[in-house]
Amino acid sequence: MSSDATAGDALPATLYAAPEAFQRERRTIFQNAWLLLARSDALSTPGAYAAQSLGGWPVFAIADAAGRAAAFRNVCRHQGLPLFDTGTGTCAEIRCRYHSWAYGADGRFLTAPPQVMPPDPADPMHHLEPITARPIAGLFFVHLGGTSTAADAILAELADGLAGADLARLPFQAETVTDIDANWKVVIEQALVDRPARRFVWPTLLLDIEEAGVTLHQVIPRAFQRTRVHHHHYGAERAHLMERTAAETSALKAAAVAAQAQAAQGTPPALTVTPTLAAFRTRARAAHAAVA
Repeated sequence: MSSDATAGDALPATLYAAPEAFQRERRTIFQNAWLLLARSDALSTPGAYAAQSLGGWPVFAIADAAGRAAAFRNVCRHQGLPLFDTGTGTCAEIRCRYHSWAYGADGRFLTAPPQVMPPDPADPMHHLEPITARPIAGLFFVHLGGTSTAADAILAELADGLAGADLARLPFQAETVTDIDANWKVVIEQALVDRPARRFVWPTLLLDIEEAGVTLHQVIPRAFQRTRVHHHHYGAERAHLMERTAAETSALKAAAVAAQAQAAQGTPPALTVTPTLAAFRTRARAAHAAVA
């Protein structure tokens, strides 16, 4: 870490624009954080699934016959190919589209065509790789680094950040999606400056809480300059929430794309620094301690 960096200073432009920075964040941030995969209600019926690439890590969760969801890496154990496309849906079984390896909702290998059947079907190495998951506040989170004391501490921080939003009790109205050609940090920073009262939950959640309801913005880093934002709308006034989000997101997208272009030219985003933005930059900088 640069010794002359102060709280709130913009990160070096390369950390917004270089693919190597994103690969480092995959290990230092996303692998060690609790990441939102989906709303719990989207995984409450048998066979319901959700698949995402979270910080570059492909994962999915699926509900068993009793409606209990478990999470796994979205990788078939045969040849390492994806089992699900990104998105949500319902399936009767987990079956790889390429060579038809089939798995139970508990991740156990079940069967495969004779020509690709493993020599020892009972070998646990053929089961899907599970990942730690936890429902909280009506949301389904995953942790790619496994269980640990540190993971539990981060979960407590997450619960504190979501406290008071009442997501588990408010009526869910709709989900909209925005794709932005910008680094996830650029998107977060612009979103924090656009609405200083916006609540931020490290590393990728933004909350707008108002009388009309709550909008949870789930920022999903997909590549070093590709970000997807899922907007989950809760409350009684569906039209108001969605119209406001659409207008604000249009402005956010334009600002983020412009800031990303500046970063690509070597100029980091110049923003009014709020305490929340300064705290975000401090934590992001720590992930690149050897170079930032």
